[in-house]
Amino acid sequence: MNETVKLAILGAVLLMLLTIAVASTVYAADSLTLDQAIEQALANNPGLKAADAQVEAAQAGVLKSRSAFLPKLNLSETWSRTDSPLMVLGTKLNREIVSPSDFDPAVMNNPEPMSNYNTRLSAVQPVWNGGKEYLGSRQAGLAREAAEQDRNRTRQETVFNVIKGYYGVLLAREYRRVAVQSHETSVENLRLADARFKAGAVLQSDLLRAKVQEAEIREMKTRAESGEKLAMANLNFAMGLSQQKEFEIAGSLEVKEGSVDLGGMTTEALSLRPDLLSLNRNRKNAETSVSQAKTDFIPSLNLMGQVDWNSDRVAGDDAKSWAVMAVLQWNLFDGLVTTANVKQASAQAGRMRAMEEQMKSAVELQVKQAFYNLQASRDRIAATSSSVQEAEEGLRIVQKRYEVGMTTLVDVLGAENALVRARTNALQALYDNNVADAELKLAVGML
Repeated sequence: MNETVKLAILGAVLLMLLTIAVASTVYAADSLTLDQAIEQALANNPGLKAADAQVEAAQAGVLKSRSAFLPKLNLSETWSRTDSPLMVLGTKLNREIVSPSDFDPAVMNNPEPMSNYNTRLSAVQPVWNGGKEYLGSRQAGLAREAAEQDRNRTRQETVFNVIKGYYGVLLAREYRRVAVQSHETSVENLRLADARFKAGAVLQSDLLRAKVQEAEIREMKTRAESGEKLAMANLNFAMGLSQQKEFEIAGSLEVKEGSVDLGGMTTEALSLRPDLLSLNRNRKNAETSVSQAKTDFIPSLNLMGQVDWNSDRVAGDDAKSWAVMAVLQWNLFDGLVTTANVKQASAQAGRMRAMEEQMKSAVELQVKQAFYNLQASRDRIAATSSSVQEAEEGLRIVQKRYEVGMTTLVDVLGAENALVRARTNALQALYDNNVADAELKLAVGML
């Protein structure tokens, strides 16, 4: 073998090794653990991003409420032209250009049209408005806290959906494996039936039954393969990723024991659940609205000041004047509008108190349901695990008996179906156990 051929072979081997290494790297990059799936969701889920935006909006509301304590400054430029006797004389006074001739009755009653540019800088400082500014700031703070708790709950629900979707992929993968195993068994039973039919030991009806069974199991395998793809699509949706994304899911379904202290978990739920805490802040906000409405019964005091420049040109400063005012205002009667607002706010506060009590009961019920579902799933796992072993042994015995003509194909197919049910029931029980554990954590607010 010459050197050229050796080099060509060596190059081909190196290229193959490089291809395998790159493929292995890509494959490893596409593997996905549950923690990684949760991280992807927290970074990409649109619902969580919307909740973040709501928190930002609530924070802006806090900033807006604080502005009520600060003075308001305004700068304006106003142009006017008039032949109104009163306004013309006032404009001349403001511009400090009044002369004795301006008091001639003929001139005063029929003045020439006059233009004016007024530049005004004004300020208003709230002094006392019955505590309206403070109450508004408190309400904005409560609204922000409620939005933060809503965001926390959205995060927990997002994590739960990812966990459920992840376990769904694991379940679908195991279903596919069961379907493949069942199809192999069905093919073997069809082979036995065909052999015995050719030997004249059974009727053609047995062979046809075996073929029908094999076709049904093959269809189950096809459905299982499609179900795995759909489960992966659901997980991508929960993570906020493209439906075209594909991962190799790591891990497997394992038995979750969970807590045995129902009372303690219920107490934790009432103190931890973000949606319950959010409703609590909304209830306090509604109660604050009652006090806010009552401030309209109280007198208000504000300081006002302004500086004016009047001229015959834009932003001119021909004449300057200033004024300072203290404005005391008291709503003596507004047609019962304030009274109605107070009653409306009181009714809304009562509604929020009732909703909070109802939600507390709902949280307790959710914790109890999730707790007992987790307990029941553990019992089902124990029962289905033994059923699988018994069904496998039963099928093995029936197949042996069929091979020697001691039983019928109906018994074989029945044992095969029993094994399929036992395996799928065991998988479903394990999946329900994993989901129930996550549901309990979600119900408590610990997810």
